[in-house]
Amino acid sequence: MKNLSFPGLPRVLIVDDEEGVREGLRAMLQKEGLHVETAGSAEDGVRRLETRAFDIVFLDLNLPGADGLSMLGKFRRGSPPADILVLTGYGTVANTVEAMRKGAADVIEKPFSGDRILAIVRRVLETRQLKNELTWLQDRVRELTSTELVGLSPAVREVQTRIDQVAHAPDTTVLVTGQSGTGKELVARCVHERSSRRHGPFVAINCAALTEALLEAELFGYEPGAFTGASREGKDGLFAVAAGGTLFLDEIGEMEPTLQAKLLRVLQERTFRRVGGVQDVPADVRIIASTNRDLRQMVQTGGFREDLFYRLNVMTVHVPPLRERAADIPLLSHFFLDQIGRQMGKALSGFTEEAMETLCEYTWPGNVRELRNAIEHACIVCPNGMIDELHLPKFTGGVPDGSDEIDRTSLVLDGADRSLRALESQLVSKVLEDTQWNISRAAAILGINRTTLYNKIRLYELGKRPLRAKVVV
Repeated sequence: MKNLSFPGLPRVLIVDDEEGVREGLRAMLQKEGLHVETAGSAEDGVRRLETRAFDIVFLDLNLPGADGLSMLGKFRRGSPPADILVLTGYGTVANTVEAMRKGAADVIEKPFSGDRILAIVRRVLETRQLKNELTWLQDRVRELTSTELVGLSPAVREVQTRIDQVAHAPDTTVLVTGQSGTGKELVARCVHERSSRRHGPFVAINCAALTEALLEAELFGYEPGAFTGASREGKDGLFAVAAGGTLFLDEIGEMEPTLQAKLLRVLQERTFRRVGGVQDVPADVRIIASTNRDLRQMVQTGGFREDLFYRLNVMTVHVPPLRERAADIPLLSHFFLDQIGRQMGKALSGFTEEAMETLCEYTWPGNVRELRNAIEHACIVCPNGMIDELHLPKFTGGVPDGSDEIDRTSLVLDGADRSLRALESQLVSKVLEDTQWNISRAAAILGINRTTLYNKIRLYELGKRPLRAKVVV
């Protein structure tokens, strides 16, 4: 149990009237690094639970006075309740069914082996650890708002720091860079919401979605009859609509050079003219621009105005791709699951370990947007309960790139056992070790699918993969 990442020292209570059983279990579990207390009666055990919390309770069914079965419910009190492992020397189907119905995690018949006890305790503690992590993730998800960048990795913390810095300068132009799908507009909204302009409007436009003429009319507005088809009343542009707030120019690298020159004048003079107009109109807006292209390189090739680039590049916020912030994938996944599950009216409680490993191992070329789409797909396919690997889109299975290839020419096998089971167990173990427990790549090397590999890990009792690094809050 010593390699379990468990909060605090796991506490175990043994309730049995046989002193030999109590002391034998105590010695074995203390050797594994657990805190153990004992009680000789159900009443004594309940009193101990009233003063302190336990993770596991070994409860004998045959106790003097009140028997364990009738008292089982009282041992399940607390938040979270202890896992009850029932001990019985008179195992019957009826007793087992009744114990499980009342909430027992397992029923163990006497006499029992130490290996069986340790295997059950390890399984129970691992399950409690996963539940603790899930609870933490769900609590963190509930704390997040729609305009907060989700993540706790160092890369996201750096972005959040930049957002906080620029939010205190409400007129400073901001350039947000990053690949498609990384959340550049969300960063822009975060800057707006944390600045003194948050009470004004946030207006966004995609510069790549409109022709030059239409984009100019949308940005600056136009006078009555300014061009063929123009409204007789004229129209306010987005610079006027966003007055007092923020104007977000998405994909600024796609703007035509002539329109770039007009935008440069707005940034320099803080005024603009409507199409067909002759009067300057004050531009009381903060400009936030975004791009997935290298504007500096575009300047060198003549694709983007150098003077406009320097006007935009006052403060730059770079949003990292998801593969560089893989530690945030569990938090993002639970955030999207909670969000989409509520929208669909589904009671989805989380992800199986296999599903989460699949999500964490995929490279996500489409970044956060692709992850959200995958979670939405899983929410649609999964009827209820936990999302499993089979509910995820097929593309998340991962494609081996050969970087984790093992030496196929030789394999040193230990021990005298040359049975097929022993040889296969050693081969699977070695491939897992050489790929650092990357399930997708290990399965590809072995020529089997992930589900088959998981079954072999359980069959040969190869244990759990090394725990992922925790994100410290």
